[in-house]
Order: sequence, then C-alpha cells, then structure tokens
Amino acid sequence: MEGALCWSVVVPHDGKPLTLTEIGDRVSGGAGYEAYETAPFEDGEDYLVSSGDSDWAMLVDRTSPVVMLLEYNGFQGVHDPVLPRLSVGARAYSAFWNVNTNNRISFAADEEMVLSFDTTFVEDWIDHPGLVRWPELRTMVPYFDWQHGKSWRAAMLAAIELATGARLTEEWIEEERSYLTSQEPTAD
Repeated sequence: MEGALCWSVVVPHDGKPLTLTEIGDRVSGGAGYEAYETAPFEDGEDYLVSSGDSDWAMLVDRTSPVVMLLEYNGFQGVHDPVLPRLSVGARAYSAFWNVNTNNRISFAADEEMVLSFDTTFVEDWIDHPGLVRWPELRTMVPYFDWQHGKSWRAAMLAAIELATGARLTEEWIEEERSYLTSQEPTAD
C-alpha cells in the first residue's frame, strides 16, 4: 500500500448493498467491463495492474451495504466522472496516491463532486467549502503535515474510515474478493 493505490468507499443512503453489476455499470459508465465473483489477491496479478490487457481493474467488497473498491495501481475511482456516478443515491469517498507522491482525496454525494484535491499542502485546501460536508476530513487536517513527520497517506485513509466505518487493511487485501476489469474508458 505504500507504492500506489486508489481506495474508494460508497455508502448508499438507503442502506441496501449494491450488486456487482450496479458497481460495474457505475464505474464504467455503462461501457463494457468484466465482473468476477471472487478471486484471491496475489501481489502482481495482471487483473490488478493497469496494462495493455486491462485499462482499469479493481477489487470489490460488497459484504455490507458499504462498498469498498481498491485499485492496486490505478486511479479511476478518485476522478470525475467515476466518483459522482458511484455516488448515485449515496456518498462516495476516494483516496489515491502513487510512487511519485501524486495524490488526491475526493468526495462525491448524490452525483455531485463535492471536493477533490491534492493533499500535499493543507494551506491550499483548508478553506475549501466542501469540507463542511466532510467534517471527518477537517478533523484529520493536523495529520497531513508531512513536513513534521506526519503520514498524509494514513490521514487520507483515516478520514475515509471515520466517515464510513470501512477500514482498509493488509488482511482485507489478502482475502478473496470480487473484481472488475475493463478495456473501455470510463470518461464520458
């Protein structure tokens, strides 16, 4: 998880879990994708790494009404139009980083992207009006201070955990999961 990941969490307003098909349609925008019911995670698996065989791939956990999506080396879930589509009748949160410390934290609700920004310099986003709708992120602001030894990666994950109750752990990654892949673009 140190190198690169994109973790997205969807919390449906009605408390009903989404089907794998609903998730696939929202992520892909209705374009073609493949859905697989379960598969064990093995570091370096082709379906988890963006490549010529797969433009995007993600693990899916829908064991509760809260949906967790993990892209091992991708970032579809953090951007428009994917996160707003995931937020239909729901709230959707996403954290992304890569090996070059590029990063983005995003929040969408009811098909609207509420906020999306690079967390590197808190002073650039601390006054964003969308923070009112994600108070848990505001609570985590002191922990984004990488210049004083804080872990912005941990702060990103903790902000999502506080807002959703979902938790990303290495044990979670090692369990068998459903997953989605596609060679179709997700942009409209």
